[in-house]
Amino acid sequence: MHRHPCPSRALVLALTSTVLVTAVAHAQEEGFRFQGYLRSGFGVAGTGDPQEAFRAPNAGAKYRLGNETEAYVETIFGYGLRPEDDSTAFFDTRINVSYVTPTSNTNSFETTTALREAFVVATGVWKAQKDASFWAGQRYFDRHDVNMSDFFYRDLSGFGGGLDSVRVGGGALRAGFAWLGGSVNELESNGSVRPSGSFQLSKNTFDLRLYGLPLAAGTLGVAFDLAVLGGDTVPVSGGDIVVEGNTGWALSAIHERRLASGRNKLSVQYGTGVAHDFRAVLTQIPGRPFTPGDRVNYEDVWQFRAVEDLILDRLGPFSLQLGGVWQELDNGLPSGDRLTWLSLGARPAYHFSRYFSLELEAGLDHTEQTGGDSGSLMKVTLAPQITPGVAALSRPSLRAYVTYARWSDDFVGLVAPVLYGAEDNGFAAGVQIETWW
Repeated sequence: MHRHPCPSRALVLALTSTVLVTAVAHAQEEGFRFQGYLRSGFGVAGTGDPQEAFRAPNAGAKYRLGNETEAYVETIFGYGLRPEDDSTAFFDTRINVSYVTPTSNTNSFETTTALREAFVVATGVWKAQKDASFWAGQRYFDRHDVNMSDFFYRDLSGFGGGLDSVRVGGGALRAGFAWLGGSVNELESNGSVRPSGSFQLSKNTFDLRLYGLPLAAGTLGVAFDLAVLGGDTVPVSGGDIVVEGNTGWALSAIHERRLASGRNKLSVQYGTGVAHDFRAVLTQIPGRPFTPGDRVNYEDVWQFRAVEDLILDRLGPFSLQLGGVWQELDNGLPSGDRLTWLSLGARPAYHFSRYFSLELEAGLDHTEQTGGDSGSLMKVTLAPQITPGVAALSRPSLRAYVTYARWSDDFVGLVAPVLYGAEDNGFAAGVQIETWW
């Protein structure tokens, strides 16, 4: 008999920082497994052309519903092994290959393939710490995102190794340590292709985490990261860009509270230098142009970020997602150095029955740069959908959508510039499927 995912299952998936990998880690299933993620669809703009995404300048993400212009697939292969003479030990091998194809290309065909994960985890081998796990390889690591905008506000994914889930004291507190290096990858955390001209550089990150501390009817996790870059060169036509060496640090605190009908997640982060981006790769500094022959120094770069993420289910026929971001960044320039990003979004859904629902997503992004462009982008999407259960993250979701966006005069030519370069508003409509298994 086929079993449909229930709301509680969808909520459990939503509560993990890396949905698919964490589900595998806790399952400890022997033998071969196949899991994955998929989103695909097609949309057209009000001009009749293939849809172009609406995203505010200097914003770290965009609101997703009815605003994604690629087909993205993750195929995850796992193999679990338990020694015959020790049922408490478990070795898990995982490989994740992803594929992305832009759906807006009309005159060219472009598919990007990337190896996102290739690593092994060993648990139950340290008998004094039966829950502790050792790992090495390339993996998604300590990823936290706002599902509604696909904003990965903490993402230490990369190459390396570590020790995790070490019990501290006799309570629920756990500790973990990892050494991570960045990778050159054409894909962003959310699976989209990195913008042309941007770069990612490898750095050494030493990550120490304490998590599971009971606090305010929830649990608190704290992470300290020390990042070191010895210097690097970005080859570009006309003269290489030289990135000078730097050492930076970052601190992240994430509080998660389970609610009767969902969960609430609040995070506060601060980072300096090459650790300012809260990632295992060093990313390009926002709001700062680069030209051939430049020398880039991260010495004066810092970033503060606060993120609120709320998911509620079982509100009668309603479900709800709420998200908010406040981010302040100094890009180290003598002028035009301060960037502010404020974001607020909501995605309520009304479930007419178990399978049929209507979802509305409204998102507002406001960005400011001293001496530069400042303004707001508002995006609203209405999407009738079919899902297996009554829950905000019940998947698969088959949906149709209509999207309308409007932006400030200062952003004209910067939001959806190909189709709406001379306009202050735009429209799109389409269909999409999103699922994980």
